[in-house]
Order: sequence, then structure tokens, then C-alpha cells
Amino acid sequence: MCLPLIAQVQTVDGTLAQVRLLEGEKVRVNASLQPNVTTGEYVLLDRGLIIEVIAPEQVEELHQFFTELTELWSREDAAHA
Repeated sequence: MCLPLIAQVQTVDGTLAQVRLLEGEKVRVNASLQPNVTTGEYVLLDRGLIIEVIAPEQVEELHQFFTELTELWSREDAAHA
């Protein structure tokens, strides 16, 4: 299962946006599912698409949740290996 990535929108040009992932990497993504997204907003990405705009106060909580979930899945996989 894939988890969405968290990013901040750097620029928007039509249906394309450049975002900065929490880890610092900049990538271009498709913004057509969120046509009203603006520079500075935080978003969730899945398979190169902006799937949701999130509030700034949700960023740390979601990041921690996704990190813990990934660790849980890793332990689960190791237990079944």
C-alpha cells in the first residue's frame, strides 16, 4: 500500500505545480484534481497528483502518522518474512 506524500506548493502553472516535499526535494506534479490550489499551500500527493489540500496545522500530525504507519508495516513484514 502506498502512502500519500506531503508537500508545499512552490509554483502553479495551469494544471502543473512545482512542490517541495517535506524531505526537501522539488518535483512537478499534476494539479488538475485541485484546480484552486495556490502557492504556499500544503498538499497530499499520490502518484504525481495533488489529491488534497491540507491545513498547515495538519502537516506535522500527518507526517508523524505516516511515519509510524510505515514503521508498523515494516515490522509486520519482517514478522512474516
